[in-house]
Amino acid sequence: MTSKYIRSLALLLCAALLGCLLTACGGSASSPASSAAPASDSASASGSSELPSSTTEANTGELNPGNFDENSVFSITGTENAFAPCLGWGPGVSGCSLKSVIAAASLLHWAEDARMSSRSPEAIQDAFYSWYDGLTDNQQEGFAEAWPLIKDAALDLLSDKDSMTGRIADAGLDADTLPGCTLKNWQALQAVLDDIVPETNGEA
Repeated sequence: MTSKYIRSLALLLCAALLGCLLTACGGSASSPASSAAPASDSASASGSSELPSSTTEANTGELNPGNFDENSVFSITGTENAFAPCLGWGPGVSGCSLKSVIAAASLLHWAEDARMSSRSPEAIQDAFYSWYDGLTDNQQEGFAEAWPLIKDAALDLLSDKDSMTGRIADAGLDADTLPGCTLKNWQALQAVLDDIVPETNGEA
């Protein structure tokens, strides 16, 4: 009886051990499959979220800002400094010929730096009025009277600078830096100002 009992116990232990081994093998076999699936899911998820968003943002980021800047008054800076030499004198005032050259040189450089030919007329108007609306009535009238002299001097600098050598020197300007503007940038500014600067009877 004792030997049969020991043999039966041994068989039960063997059976239990075999069952444990089979269970362990089954778990390890299924474990890689279950862990592999999330890895592929995460890879596909990261691929779908990174590529489209990054490429789209790069393209739109390069295209949009330029269109806004070209038509924004905030991108046209230096208006007050550019027009400062245009005030305090007018036709008939002593030295107005030299002062018109100084004012023209200032506006030419401004037109070039601001790339006026790439701006909309509305943006140029807004930039001008941001300065003009802050003037007194006398200053506005004075600028309107001086404007014809200023634009004539600017056109002379653009088309026949050599004939203005004496006036440029007397005005204390560097001839090598003049006119410092392309014709198209000046014409963009002049066209807007011709439309909005009121005509005066300054010559009367």
